[in-house]
Amino acid sequence: MTSSLLPILPVVDDVLFNFAQSDGFWANLAIAFGTSYDVVKATELQQQWKSRNFSQIPPIEVLSDEVLGTANGAYASSTNKIYLSASFLNTASSAAIVNVILEEIGHYVDAQINQVDSAGDEGAIFAELVQGNSLDVATLDALRAENDQTTIIVNGEIIQVEQANFTGTNGNDNITGTSASDNIFGLDGNDTLSGLGGNDYLYGGNGNDSLDGGSEDDYLDGGAGSDTIDGGSGNDRLYLDYSAQITPITITYTDTQVVTSGVGDTFKAIEGINLLSGSGADNLNFIASSLNSNIQGGGGNDFIALGSGNDFLYGQDGNDTLNAGGGRDRLEGGDGDDLISGGAGDDGDDYDWQNNFGLYGGDGNDTLNGEAGNDELYGGNGNDILNGGSEDDYLDGGAGSDTIDGGSGNDRLYLDYSAQITPITITYTDTQVVTSGVGDTFKAIEGINLLSGSGADNLNFIASSLNSNIQGGGGNDFIALGSGNDFLYGQDGNDTLNAGGGRDRLEGGDGDDLISGGAGDDGDDYDWQNNFGLYGGDGNDTLNGEAGNDELYGGNNNDTLQGTNNGIGEQDYLQGGTGNDRFILADTTNTFYDDGNRTLPGTSDYATIADFNTTDDIIQLRGSSGDYLLSVSGSNTNLYINKPGTEPDELIAVINNQTALSLTASYFSYVSSPTLPSITLAVAPSSVTEDGTTNLVYTFTRTGVTTNSLTVNYTVEGTATNGTDYASIPTSVTFAAGSSTATVTIDPTADTIVESNETVILTLAAGTGYTIGTTTPVTGTINNDDTTVTSQLSINDITVVEGKDNNAILTVTVDNPNSQPITFNYTTAPINATANVDYTSKTGTITIAANTSTATISIPILNDNLNEPDEAFTVTLSNPVNATINPEGGIGEVIITDTWQSSLTRTLPNNVENLRLIGSNNINGTGNAGNNNITGNNGINQINGGAGIDTLTGGLGADTFIFQFGQSTISASDRITDFAINSDKIDLLTQGGTAMNAPSSFSRAANSTVTTLQNLVNQVFTDANGAITGNQGLGVNSAALVQVTTGAIAGTYLVINDSAAGFQSSNDLLINITGFTGTLPALGNIPVGNFFV
Repeated sequence: MTSSLLPILPVVDDVLFNFAQSDGFWANLAIAFGTSYDVVKATELQQQWKSRNFSQIPPIEVLSDEVLGTANGAYASSTNKIYLSASFLNTASSAAIVNVILEEIGHYVDAQINQVDSAGDEGAIFAELVQGNSLDVATLDALRAENDQTTIIVNGEIIQVEQANFTGTNGNDNITGTSASDNIFGLDGNDTLSGLGGNDYLYGGNGNDSLDGGSEDDYLDGGAGSDTIDGGSGNDRLYLDYSAQITPITITYTDTQVVTSGVGDTFKAIEGINLLSGSGADNLNFIASSLNSNIQGGGGNDFIALGSGNDFLYGQDGNDTLNAGGGRDRLEGGDGDDLISGGAGDDGDDYDWQNNFGLYGGDGNDTLNGEAGNDELYGGNGNDILNGGSEDDYLDGGAGSDTIDGGSGNDRLYLDYSAQITPITITYTDTQVVTSGVGDTFKAIEGINLLSGSGADNLNFIASSLNSNIQGGGGNDFIALGSGNDFLYGQDGNDTLNAGGGRDRLEGGDGDDLISGGAGDDGDDYDWQNNFGLYGGDGNDTLNGEAGNDELYGGNNNDTLQGTNNGIGEQDYLQGGTGNDRFILADTTNTFYDDGNRTLPGTSDYATIADFNTTDDIIQLRGSSGDYLLSVSGSNTNLYINKPGTEPDELIAVINNQTALSLTASYFSYVSSPTLPSITLAVAPSSVTEDGTTNLVYTFTRTGVTTNSLTVNYTVEGTATNGTDYASIPTSVTFAAGSSTATVTIDPTADTIVESNETVILTLAAGTGYTIGTTTPVTGTINNDDTTVTSQLSINDITVVEGKDNNAILTVTVDNPNSQPITFNYTTAPINATANVDYTSKTGTITIAANTSTATISIPILNDNLNEPDEAFTVTLSNPVNATINPEGGIGEVIITDTWQSSLTRTLPNNVENLRLIGSNNINGTGNAGNNNITGNNGINQINGGAGIDTLTGGLGADTFIFQFGQSTISASDRITDFAINSDKIDLLTQGGTAMNAPSSFSRAANSTVTTLQNLVNQVFTDANGAITGNQGLGVNSAALVQVTTGAIAGTYLVINDSAAGFQSSNDLLINITGFTGTLPALGNIPVGNFFV
């Protein structure tokens, strides 16, 4: 021991003494050394330290750096010594030396109380805990993951030791690592950590720390506080925990220069990011990253972008935008409506749960963009949009109504409709957009994996080209696939399975199934995982291999097996299974496997019947037993077509394990050629007009069996030209399977050419599979409906009175009636009237019968009870047939007025606001209960406004204005705009509307300056005679003239009292005659006849 250690050791002893007496002794011991340690030995150490007995502490030996290397200290259980670095002792502070000695004592304690070395650097954990320091979870995990064991050579002996790490204090530390790979822990305080060389782990802990990774590949975690981090050279990874942040974080790390995190940290030269974000709407752009990175967005609507590594992006809560960049990535949107883009690279193909890559939408209505690379897209819950982008993608929309676009490349779609109980119909006959019927929409998909439900489904995927897999579930399903090597499993129900091209496996499952292999070789692979072929399963199934070398397995029950529809160049394998099976080697028109070669026996195309049972099964042939030969070959029998003359007999089947067959036995069934159907032809109607909507329909009818489709030929003749005078038609028609009729429709082409009537003649022609029943031509006629007459349409203008006229009825006139019906369209449009407020907006089509000169258009007029200026709208003619539109008369104007003009005596009907008398006759005008404007003409008029607030204009002539008590009151007074003094007169009616005498007295009151009509009336009733001193009240059956000279009611008024004394607001008259002509009488009495009748 060197003298420099002498002042250090008492400090170490004090730490151990205090630790032994602390309440946390046993808990901290468990943190450092686990819970399985020797309690007895630990108790002994505690008691020794409590009594300040430290004799058990191993001796300390100081070694050179050549021996210890980069370590500051070490402990060897084999020598029970603590070793310290000489250079460390010469340069380190006392606190650092105490820390290293405590760490090595921790290794010593572990060796005493545990039989197996504790995981990680238990000495460093012990040193922190005995000094009263706490370790956060990240630091504790890092120390437990560390391997602190190594070997040194002392005096030629190899000694295994546990060496000290670089661990700071709770103060401000400056720790520099070595050129090797170091673990450096700053703990609390504002620390400066330098990794130098090696692959280092730097943990800043609490405080505002500075971390410099140095060279090579480092891991840097600044911990809490505002940290400054420099990855240095190499591929460095930064850990940032911002999960407690609630405000938005913005980080733009688009190159490896210095960037500030927005949460106080500054970093640069970082290649990989591990980041936990908070609950704000964060913008995290790390496209400069090149190492595999991991970012979790937390809450909020986040934007997250990473670079070229194999990255994990998890948006978590909120509506997030995730962009992965290059590399093989995993992107998860989490909750919310997310936008996810995989970027370049293959985002998928690893299917173990811990490491699988791809784009995952999670909950919410998400948008996933695979972009470049072979990607996997999983929409999850919600109504998602999946775009595969380029290359070969796997797309699974998940639950919800999803919109899926495979993009370019060979893309596969997974659909799980297994929970559906209603029938599903999908018709995917090309790669354009199709709707699934369950809410999903997809296009540009080459392969399908589909689990269907329990309904009777119609699943047509003949546009598929990749290997596909469809399971029909329950129900009687129709399933068709395209050219890939496909798996079709009908499952329950009576299913129809069509495989298309490729090497396929078709399984009918339960039920009576119809199975067709289509083109391609459906067979030849016999391992269970990959074997192909047609499998009937349970039920009475029908299997047809169609083209290619096929394997057919009927399964249980009574099945029908047909290896081909032709058989040339094919070798099919047929195994009926249990039940009564039928093997079809011919139908009524054709014997299969006959290659037509007259020089060879056809041994390269035939069917193998593997399990023919003479008791239960039947082989179907065409013709009779004499048409065939049997030849035993070993344990099998070959079946040949008996060819005539020198032509070799044609091999069509090998029947395994049968050597005693007879062609005349009942297990051979022979079918004969069917009676061909007879075809008849008729047309209805026999003629149509060229421009009409009715077409000539030629109906073809067949007799007999209608099971299969049938094509019938015919010729097309006549004076009409196919494709010119009518829409082009072919020269054959096809009866659908199960249908006894087929039709050809002649749709005439409309034109304006005046021509002769033209004919279309169809004649049945010879063909395959039918006879001709109608031998004569069948003629239909297209009648000419064009004319040389030129007709022109015009429409009139009209004025309607709102409230009086319910409709505007306009007349359309034909200047030259046509022998053909004329049709045209019309539409309304506003000028200053408001559609559907002032009138009802309308469009329509009208037909004017042949030789007719007019038609009418009726537009409803709407009443709004408002007194307003005239309003107008138009009615425009368009698209005439058999006529033209007058360029000067094709638009009719409708004027809507509130004023009824009349040259007769009129009383306004309800809902009409105004009345104007025209002409010079002596006529009268009477208003309604509304607020009316009534205007007289040039004659002598009687004008009565009636109830309401009316405006009355007499015009020329000596006019009489009639007022009824109770109708022009203080609350609803009328106005005469042009009362001519000494010419016009006022005639009064009782409240009941009967004639009465003029007022018994009439005077002019003093001018007034009041501001309200109520005050004016009160003043007049108080003093009606302005020429007499004192107040002269307005008596019964009296009238007064008064002028207001100032204010808002300035003007001239008549106040007339009825036979009741005093003012009665609901009966006495107040008439505004502002605008009078002539000279007002002087104050005082006025002759009654000057104003009144």
